[in-house]
Amino acid sequence: MTGTPDTPGSSAWPAPSRAGTGSGLAVLVNANAKRGGRRVAVQIARALPGASVRLTKSAQEIDAWLRVLTPPRGVLAAGGDGTAVALVNALARLHADSAPLPTMGILPLGTGNGWAHALGAPKLHRCLEMLAGLRGTLPTRRCSLIEVEGTLTHFAGSGWDAMILEDYKRQLEASKGPGRHFSKSVYGYLSATLLRTAPKVAVFGNPNVIIENLGPEVYTVDEDGHPRRMEGVAPGAVIYDGPVGIASVGTCPEFGYRFKAFPFAERMPGFMSVRAYSRGALGAVTTIPRLWRGMHPLQGMHDWLATHIRMTFSRAVSLQIGGDAHGMRRTIEYRAASRGIGMVDWRRMG
Repeated sequence: MTGTPDTPGSSAWPAPSRAGTGSGLAVLVNANAKRGGRRVAVQIARALPGASVRLTKSAQEIDAWLRVLTPPRGVLAAGGDGTAVALVNALARLHADSAPLPTMGILPLGTGNGWAHALGAPKLHRCLEMLAGLRGTLPTRRCSLIEVEGTLTHFAGSGWDAMILEDYKRQLEASKGPGRHFSKSVYGYLSATLLRTAPKVAVFGNPNVIIENLGPEVYTVDEDGHPRRMEGVAPGAVIYDGPVGIASVGTCPEFGYRFKAFPFAERMPGFMSVRAYSRGALGAVTTIPRLWRGMHPLQGMHDWLATHIRMTFSRAVSLQIGGDAHGMRRTIEYRAASRGIGMVDWRRMG
């Protein structure tokens, strides 16, 4: 692999050791991804000669690698949503708030790959073929981001989505032998939902949540899916007060496994999609096919487009940021980030 930093922390960026189809590209490979590891890193380096390919396991290793790169024409995250979020935040730490972030892309290696699928990414080998055959500038789409507790992400939330992620990971850790392949699939995700999360929700019920608008304006979504500005909703106004099973935000339509969790996420650039689902476990289970496809309107689903909100729950709830668990919270603030990022648009690559 070329471009591996030999002086971490140095401000000098060594040039690629040889020219090739990957010249000017930097690829971060998550050693902990579903299909990550040295074998995949070598596969990428062979497919994109001249690229800087780095296998990392921690945020510190990502930061050290970025500091010694020459400004690339594109930085790619080879992993899942968690890897992409880690790279976005590493790039944000490296570049001042006023500076634009470098072009970024995602090579799908993770479990759900929600952001990669939303950007049209095919399977890894096809992505590499497309990059190797590209002549010219990487085609991009401007993507909005969300800031939560100092972290930039494309989706986050509390309630069943966070509980399902935790239950899915516990189920995966407990699975052995041939059953592990099933547990890594969409069917494993669904089985964790039905056999682990739904029974807990049925026993404990939904908490209540107060959602306050803290931004200058907020929009609701009518039955035809059109944004409608809410009149008289000043900062501090309550836009929802009631039971909630899912209370999430997103700027990316997909949650993973092509689950269209935020069908209105890209309707208004600079805004985040805010969703609150108020039905109980039984109602959710019977509605899974419509939920999965992002159908609208949906009984019990409340939708807004906002720039800054606060959620206060009647009891501590699980929080997930970009698909990674972040413990329990009673109060959470979400803000549309002031900076977005240009992401490789794979649909325009072919």
